[in-house]
Amino acid sequence: MANKPDWLVEYEITLEGQTITYSYDKEGDILEIFFQKEGGLGIDLTENIVLRYNQEDQKPLSLILTDFSHLTRLTKFGPPSFRLTSFATLPPNMQRIVLPILNSFPVNHFLKVSGLISSPGGELQPITYFERPTNLKIRDAETTDLN
Repeated sequence: MANKPDWLVEYEITLEGQTITYSYDKEGDILEIFFQKEGGLGIDLTENIVLRYNQEDQKPLSLILTDFSHLTRLTKFGPPSFRLTSFATLPPNMQRIVLPILNSFPVNHFLKVSGLISSPGGELQPITYFERPTNLKIRDAETTDLN
C-alpha cells in the first residue's frame, strides 16, 4: 500500500483470522471494507450501502459505504438506522442469497440488520445500521476521529 495518494487512507486488520482491508477516500467520503479482493456482483442495499459478493460461492467480497460521515454520525439515540429500501425491491431469489450473507461473518461485524414494524399489524421492513469499529482509524470531513 505504498505510494498512495493523500486522499486515500488504507490499512489492514485481522478479525477472527481473516485479513480485512479498509480503504477510505477522504475526498469522496467513501469507505470500502474488503473481505476478499476480487471481482463480483454489487447489490444496492440502500442509497449509500452496497454489498459486493461472489456469485459462485456466495461469499462476501466488500461493503461500500458512500457518504460515510452521514452513515456514522451518531444521533441522540445512538447510531442512525436506514431502511434496506433497495434490498426490499430485489427478487425473492436474490433476497434469499443476500440475507444470509448480511447475517454472517464478516459482514455482520459491520452491518447490523433487523426488522422494523412501524405499527401493529404493519409490514416488517428490513433496516440496518453500520457499527463503527473501534479500530477504524480514519478521519471524516471535519477531521475528527471517527472512533
